Amino acid sequence: MLQSRRELNTVKTFLRLLRFLLKWAVITVVSVEVMCFLILTLANLFIYHSIWEGSRVNYDPYTLFQEGPRPTGNNPPDAVSGRDHRIIWMFGGSTMRCSDTDDDAKTISGHLAGFLNRAGTPVSFTVRNFGENSFNSLMETKYLEKLLIESPERPHLIIFMDGANECAYFSQYRTPYAHYGYQRVQALIENHRRNFLGLFKPLGAAIYSSFTREMYDKLRQTVIPIRADSAALRRDAAMTAQRYDYVNQQAGFYGAKFLLFWQPMLWVENCKVAPQVKKIEDNYAINQVRFGAVRHNFQVVYQALADRLRNKPYFVDCQNSFCARTEPVYKPDGVHMEDAGRRMMARRMLEVMQARCLVGAKQAVEK
Repeated sequence: MLQSRRELNTVKTFLRLLRFLLKWAVITVVSVEVMCFLILTLANLFIYHSIWEGSRVNYDPYTLFQEGPRPTGNNPPDAVSGRDHRIIWMFGGSTMRCSDTDDDAKTISGHLAGFLNRAGTPVSFTVRNFGENSFNSLMETKYLEKLLIESPERPHLIIFMDGANECAYFSQYRTPYAHYGYQRVQALIENHRRNFLGLFKPLGAAIYSSFTREMYDKLRQTVIPIRADSAALRRDAAMTAQRYDYVNQQAGFYGAKFLLFWQPMLWVENCKVAPQVKKIEDNYAINQVRFGAVRHNFQVVYQALADRLRNKPYFVDCQNSFCARTEPVYKPDGVHMEDAGRRMMARRMLEVMQARCLVGAKQAVEK
């Protein structure tokens, strides 16, 4: 009898310990998830001035998600008589979409349309802004395919402006197939066979969609450095170049030209700027020591891709295009642009287009 009581007490003790461990395991998991949620939300407020990293988007079978084309200011009326008319399609991420301004005439596409459509020029231009928040070259290529299949309109010139999101998503996921939400989408499709939780598909997908998992990916982007000679980075550069080669071929198939502008960013500049501007920009948070690993990863990926693309006929390196600025042209995040920066970017695009005889008369430049 005494032995049975001892065994019963042992079982009860074990069950109490098990309950204790399970309770604190649940509390720990929930606490970590809540903490990651708070950190990521505060980071979004700091970077995007919103609790959301992206915008309100819709599911799209080609591109996974999109908000839709943004109107471009300074375009001519749809019916243009007595003048030659050309159409320009522009793709990119949030820097191209210019989500930080409500004025459609003050986007990069709006400024470019304004430069091109000055009174008295023999050619008119319609500029389409297909920039989408969080898009990189992978998503833009899929978006272009969708438009070429579905749109009755045919472009004369296709422009991509890339660089920032290519750096961001490779830093997070270390694969050439990376894009916004990469792990979450992959888990939704593959979670039934990726691990022992396969029988509980919603749970597996939820784990990969959790704030804790997203926090891990963000830490990989901001803490773990990328080696400039890594095999993964070489593969990413090679496959990204193949992607742009495909876009160039597709553009030619439809009788259009293709230009890729490798966007300027404060993170990757290697030139001197006016002292009064540098003094202001040195106070930006991204220039502080604690963001050293982030800058390193952006610089390594940005440069590796630029080096791989440099001799492509469609490539335009804009790394140091803003060095002559006399006022700040970047937002404090070092990527997005103030209106002065958007005008400078549009002017740089126009100069390249004129040098390559893609726009017609020289007098189209706004002095």
